[in-house]
Amino acid sequence: MSFRDKIDHFVLKYLAVPPAPRIKYGIKHVACIGDSITFGAGVGGVKRRTWEHFLNERLGAGWQVLNYGISGRTLRDEGDYPYRAEKLYGVSKACGADIFLIMLGTNDSKPYNWQREGYERSLRAFAGEYRALPNAPRVILMTPPSCFPDKKIGFIPFDISAEVIDRDIVPIVKSVASELGLQVIDLNAFTAGHAEWFSDGVHPNEVGNRAIAEFIAGALGEVGR
Repeated sequence: MSFRDKIDHFVLKYLAVPPAPRIKYGIKHVACIGDSITFGAGVGGVKRRTWEHFLNERLGAGWQVLNYGISGRTLRDEGDYPYRAEKLYGVSKACGADIFLIMLGTNDSKPYNWQREGYERSLRAFAGEYRALPNAPRVILMTPPSCFPDKKIGFIPFDISAEVIDRDIVPIVKSVASELGLQVIDLNAFTAGHAEWFSDGVHPNEVGNRAIAEFIAGALGEVGR
C-alpha cells in the first residue's frame, strides 16, 4: 500500500465517520442511510447544503431528517468499508424513525467490491432488518444517482463504475424492493443527463441536492403537509 493509499485509508476509516445526529423528540423522523452522497461530500459536509437539509425544509417543522451517511461505505460486509461495521449502523436502527431512506451501492460498484449475487443478497437482508424494526417504519429503497466523468480529470473518480450502477445495481434495487413490497425512489433516472448537478461527477452539489430533495419530497407524498 502506497503512502497516499495509507492516508486515504486512515481518512475513510477514522475521520470520515460523523457523529450521530441529535434527535428532536415530539416530532416525526426520516432517517437517511447511505454513503458520501447521503453524508453530503459534494458540499463539504455543510449541513445546510445537503439534500437532507432541503428535504427537511420541504417537510416542515413537524419532521426531522436524520443524516446517517458515512463516506466510502459499502452495503456488502465484504466490501472495503462496510456500513454494517460502523457504530452508526446500530444507532440508526435504534433511532425510532418513522421513515427510512436507504441508498447504498455506489461504492459497491468499484471493481474490487462488486459481486452481483452478494449485493442482491445483502440488500435483501439489510432492508429486511429495517423493515422488521419494532415500530414498523416505512422503508424506502433509493437507487444511486447517475455518475459522470469529472470535468477536471476526464473520468469518473474514486474507481466507481457507472456501468455497474446502471446495468446491475439499479435493477437489483428495484427487484428487491418489489420482492419485499417496498417503495423505490429512482434517483438514478432522475439525475440522468444532469452532470451539472454534481461537484465531481459523483457527489451532488448544492443545486443537485436541492433538486434531489424536491424529488424525494414528491415521492414521499403528503407526509410533510
